[in-house]
Amino acid sequence: MVEHLLAKEKVAGSIPVSRSPSRRRRQVVRHGSAKAVFSGSNPLVASISRRGIGHVSSYFLENLIPNYIHLGCLPMGQPHSYSAEAIVLKHSDLGEADRIVTLFTPYKGKVRAVAKGTRRPISKKAGHLELLCYSRLHIAQGRNLDIITQAQSIESYIHLRNQLWPMTCGFYLAELVDRFIEDDAQHLDVYNLLLQTLRILDSHAQEIQQRRTQGIADGVLSYDRTQLLLRYFEIYLLSFIGYEPVLRTCAHCKAELQPRENGFNPSLGGALCPDCSHLWSQALSTNALKILRLLQRTEWSLIPHFRFDGSLRAEVEAATHSLLRFHLERDLKSWSFLEMLATKR
Repeated sequence: MVEHLLAKEKVAGSIPVSRSPSRRRRQVVRHGSAKAVFSGSNPLVASISRRGIGHVSSYFLENLIPNYIHLGCLPMGQPHSYSAEAIVLKHSDLGEADRIVTLFTPYKGKVRAVAKGTRRPISKKAGHLELLCYSRLHIAQGRNLDIITQAQSIESYIHLRNQLWPMTCGFYLAELVDRFIEDDAQHLDVYNLLLQTLRILDSHAQEIQQRRTQGIADGVLSYDRTQLLLRYFEIYLLSFIGYEPVLRTCAHCKAELQPRENGFNPSLGGALCPDCSHLWSQALSTNALKILRLLQRTEWSLIPHFRFDGSLRAEVEAATHSLLRFHLERDLKSWSFLEMLATKR
């Protein structure tokens, strides 16, 4: 009897005893792991998990995998840095040695980034991140703000910076763009307009500097030309962002404007005919309306040189500034300083 029991125990011990499925240890699949990605009821997805990706048809690889990536089922790496050309609109101090720089880029629009250590005297990036600099930047993506890691100037506009009037005009253009353009909104037309206008201002400043070197007076014509350039920029900026002024027909009754004294109202979006004079906010002479129309429909290189006298200049400036004030609901800081410099000439 004892021998029978020992033999039975020996036979039973030689047979492997399998655990029941309910008692097996469950394998924990973490979210985001490869097994979690390919788990599920889809037989093709399960096939990758069991047999390997080499046994899956080419149709699945070419069509379904991209869809899974698009839906977020498969991990896809995001770039941690990017390169961009940018115009520096403004900057503000951050901490003891850093700066927050507002950049205007052609394809990302207006962005803000941190330039670390640029307020230190030994900083290599500081000269390439001055106001109005047109630079090529390498930027690393950050949690809250991006970080500028490299900077190289493309155009520094040295002549513009050496003279007070052109430099103030450049700062005014940068303030306009900063006020009107929202963050991360692409405005390629405005970007090209700002770049073109800064180059023209730098060219004017170079001409003025050459005249002074030769002992020739600056001349009122060059100053009038710069004032006309500012009005040109204002009108095109408003047009590109959707606030183009109405200058050919009455902004209220849509009647065609005749060559006589008309009016202007920024809240209605442009010029008004004499029949709507009760809505005028200012009178607009025939010459002032002609200049506004010329600036609105003509490239800068085709605009002729002419004398832009004080009364006519003030009339055109009042019209464009009233439009800017209406859309921004505030005055610009540069206006008072530009007006002070204009009275001293």
